[in-house]
Amino acid sequence: MSALGRLRDRWLPRSIVARMSLVLFVGILIAQTLGAALWARQVANDERKRLVEVSENLGARVGQTLQFFNRLPDQYRHVVLDQLRDMGGTRFFVSVNRQLIDLNQLPTTDRAELSKQVIATQLQAQTGPLNDLSLQLVAFEQLKILSGNNLMVDLPLRWKRFALVNPGDQSPVVVIQHRLNAGEWIYVAAVLPVGEAIQGSQWLTPERLWSLTLVSLTVLALTTALVRWIVGPLRLLARQADALGRGQTPALIVEQGSREMVSTIRAFNVMGLRIHKFIADRERLFASISHDLKTPLTRARLRAEMLPSEQGEPLIRDLGNLDVMVKGALQMMKEGAIHENPEPVELKSLLSQCLQSATVAGVPSSLICDPALVIQGRRLALERVFSNLIDNAVHYGRSIDVSVRPAAGAIELNFKDRGPGIPDALKSKVFDPYFRAQHSPSTIHVGLGMGIVRSLVQQHGGTIELSDRTGGGLVVRLLLPLSHFDTNRNVEAHPAP
Repeated sequence: MSALGRLRDRWLPRSIVARMSLVLFVGILIAQTLGAALWARQVANDERKRLVEVSENLGARVGQTLQFFNRLPDQYRHVVLDQLRDMGGTRFFVSVNRQLIDLNQLPTTDRAELSKQVIATQLQAQTGPLNDLSLQLVAFEQLKILSGNNLMVDLPLRWKRFALVNPGDQSPVVVIQHRLNAGEWIYVAAVLPVGEAIQGSQWLTPERLWSLTLVSLTVLALTTALVRWIVGPLRLLARQADALGRGQTPALIVEQGSREMVSTIRAFNVMGLRIHKFIADRERLFASISHDLKTPLTRARLRAEMLPSEQGEPLIRDLGNLDVMVKGALQMMKEGAIHENPEPVELKSLLSQCLQSATVAGVPSSLICDPALVIQGRRLALERVFSNLIDNAVHYGRSIDVSVRPAAGAIELNFKDRGPGIPDALKSKVFDPYFRAQHSPSTIHVGLGMGIVRSLVQQHGGTIELSDRTGGGLVVRLLLPLSHFDTNRNVEAHPAP
């Protein structure tokens, strides 16, 4: 597996439901974020366009006003100003002051500078180039008027009708001051009704963030439910496939789900029935052949006994070996064919029972196993496995030491003896039928036991390994996956001696 694949498997969830939900959630979140960013960009462009239009219109109107007052004779200016104030509620506040009023400008931003530039351009398009021109953007609450010591918001109620209408939002006020002559400055103030455009919209507001989160979580919940509904039959299929691999008779799975899933389940059901029928037919055929061979073997043995000794003894010996092999085949079919339901099995109790044969034979034995370790398996099959390994140690070794401990995701069982051991070249052949290292078949050991042990261990989802023991002897190591066990959480690992 590549480094990228290992990193992916390490950080991604293990289940397909969690993986698909996570990928879809991240995809939805990215799509929502990109959509919001594109929407914010479009809004920003629209606001910029609106700001330019409003600034052009306002600049043109202010330019017309300045042009009007520049052409107006001095003696009529105050009369026109009084008439404008008497009208009240106008869009412009105009006054003629004796000096330039110092104002607190709004913070400089790109859009504020753009608006001022557009206003100045339109204004001078009406009046021509102007000297001593001041153009500022001011917050309505900080707008100074008249002598510069008065704020518009502090005017008495009877003066409110002469003031600008409060926009009630973030819209700034454009203040233009221009020197008319020595000692007179015309002061024009007007609300720029695009406050959000000047300040810039905050696209990732708390409300929008909550909206994105709720939409993403809703889609995630629906996606998870959909994936669980799709994967449900797949989980059932996996359990039945595991049971089929362990030698259990598979139950027919209800055909449900998508069309592809229904086709898969139907094919699995047919496959399970065919495999079960094939195994059953093979067991019956093999058992029948082995059983039927007994009669001609017995007849041939009787005839061989009637021959002279120099001719009959080799034939009788060969017939005896053949008889042992036939009995071994029957034994293998009997012990290898498991028709037993799994149940909780206490390992220490079962191993203690199997070790009684060593005690009867007078062979030293020991057992290290936590009483809380419980395996979910077939009791008779496990008893055959343990008994076979212990009987081999009793027969070929001078002692048997058994240790059981939890391992990484599994349960480890070690069977150790002090016998002659097995050469490395022959360790893999021990599991072959009728193989016996440096020994000929006998009525006690015919070379089928280790093959049966491996078959039963594999049916429990485990593995078996052979290795040399330090100081002489053989170690048989069984490793059974923890996923098939119910272990006490407080069980601690016991190191093997």
